[in-house]
Amino acid sequence: MTTKGQLMQDMHTGQQVPADFDAWRRERWDEIAGPNGKAKVVAKGMISGSSVQMLPGIPGEWSTDAAGALTVTASAADGVTVGETLVDGTVVVPSGSALGFSGGRAGMAGGANGAYGVVVTDPREVERLGLSGIDSYAYDPAWVFEGYYRAAAAGRQIEVERLTSPPSTDRILGPLDLVVTIDGVEYVLTVLEEQPGQRLVVFTDETSGNETPGIGRWLTLPDAVPGEPLVIDFNKATLSYHHLQATVFTCPLSPEGNHLPLRITAGERSLVFDVRAKAVTYLRHLENRDWDAARAMCTAAATVWHNDGKGDESIDANISGMQAQIGAIESMRYDVQRQLAAGDEVLQQHVVHVATKDGRRGEVHAAVYFRFDGGLISRIEEYANFVPAE
Repeated sequence: MTTKGQLMQDMHTGQQVPADFDAWRRERWDEIAGPNGKAKVVAKGMISGSSVQMLPGIPGEWSTDAAGALTVTASAADGVTVGETLVDGTVVVPSGSALGFSGGRAGMAGGANGAYGVVVTDPREVERLGLSGIDSYAYDPAWVFEGYYRAAAAGRQIEVERLTSPPSTDRILGPLDLVVTIDGVEYVLTVLEEQPGQRLVVFTDETSGNETPGIGRWLTLPDAVPGEPLVIDFNKATLSYHHLQATVFTCPLSPEGNHLPLRITAGERSLVFDVRAKAVTYLRHLENRDWDAARAMCTAAATVWHNDGKGDESIDANISGMQAQIGAIESMRYDVQRQLAAGDEVLQQHVVHVATKDGRRGEVHAAVYFRFDGGLISRIEEYANFVPAE
């Protein structure tokens, strides 16, 4: 995807963007937000061994049977389907099976010989996140270099920190080093191979922590024979998937020695979230009485304040209160008058048109403040006044 801001940057610098790079940008956006985009992954887990496992965010109990096949145990109320079959008891899940979950979520199971993975996606997740683009530096051919792989010791494993909570360490195969010369200086970067055939360089530079994420960025490189010339294009430096779903993608940090002591002003800088659109989406969920979808747009510790003298309450208590009162309401519609946004904050004015089942009509005039944290609502403050219809 090419964002509006990126187009303006490219026009401002006057750089001609190669057609293959523009195609790569579109493919990259499809990788993130397309039909099978990483932004839609809401849960994943690994299953091995015969002991029963509960996977975070995935209903059911998962295990393997005596033959090494994957099984799931669930009740009909859990809403788990394997293929077209609703699970009510214990069933075998063939590798490659399509899974279904309540709320329109879908999944896939894969693996063999007692080791399996389950991935769950939600088609509404891009909308819920308010993800609208990727902010990048303008394309600059000066950041394209020639490099090559250098073979490492057979079986070399690299200890890296992983973005779990709390942080943990892991040992990942490091079969190669990447050698690249920038401004006459030769740099050697460790190449990780977390998945067979995947060549990944996780690096930091002097933009890390201010212009780009402090956890570093990625260069995904092709397979090649050590010593053969290799194109190293820092314009294709990407953000890690951790920025999309921190609890799902526990990506590796940069290995020791993978810091470049210069500003790499090329590649992706940050994800772009339209917080104004997200604030409206939250209200639309309330209109539609989709309480679960509204709750999913908020952090676990989100709080709500109203000018009713009751003080702060949790988002769970706030939504439960609306649920308890909604029975008397025939319809409600949010009419957003104006919005102002700065960073992760939105201030808006809206009118809620309310019709009750006993025929009363009225309006709630409100000024509402939303604060977002990691793309989720963490604070709502509402100054409201009910005005009966004449």
